[in-house]
Amino acid sequence: MNKTAGASCLLEGIGLHKEFPRPEGPLVVLDDTHFQLREKEAVAVVGASGSGKSTFLNILGALDTPTAGELRYRGRPLDTRDQKVVDQWRLDRVGFVFQTHMLLPDFTAYENLLLPVRVRGTVPQEQRERARRFLAAIGLEDRATHLPGQLSGGEQQRIALARAFMNRPEIVLADEPFGNLDREIGGRLGGMLFRLRDEEDVSL
Repeated sequence: MNKTAGASCLLEGIGLHKEFPRPEGPLVVLDDTHFQLREKEAVAVVGASGSGKSTFLNILGALDTPTAGELRYRGRPLDTRDQKVVDQWRLDRVGFVFQTHMLLPDFTAYENLLLPVRVRGTVPQEQRERARRFLAAIGLEDRATHLPGQLSGGEQQRIALARAFMNRPEIVLADEPFGNLDREIGGRLGGMLFRLRDEEDVSL
């Protein structure tokens, strides 16, 4: 059964345009780009290197602002100029997985998992238990107290994957999360990403 059948639009980009100034004239990366992501839907953005995929995902996640166009969440415009509103929206609704793991080097695997929760303030016991369950789910329960430098590249990225789901987001944006890994490890982590996505019922 198709999970997205009849699902409402969760995130929408309308007429997105992005350009960067240059002495010889603006570099246009996105031009009148439209996008829709429905609840519990998985969408892949495909393109050659340098075609603007990362810029596009950064705009969808409100990490960057478009030169023109509009971002809508559940049908309502998201004011990307209001940093406080945008920061809270990202914290509550969006998880990110980047090509590099972005783990803090002085925090253990367990502590890195809890970072999105700590931003809110006190970490509830339920979230501590959730982090432990994630460590078990990704096969790193015995690495909980290890620092990132003590983990392999694949293990680091597993922590980054699980961290994206810690705050129970509605959307997870993944920007070539396995690009720095070999094909075999990347394939296994891809399966792990989709398993987490199915278990957590998020859009990807």
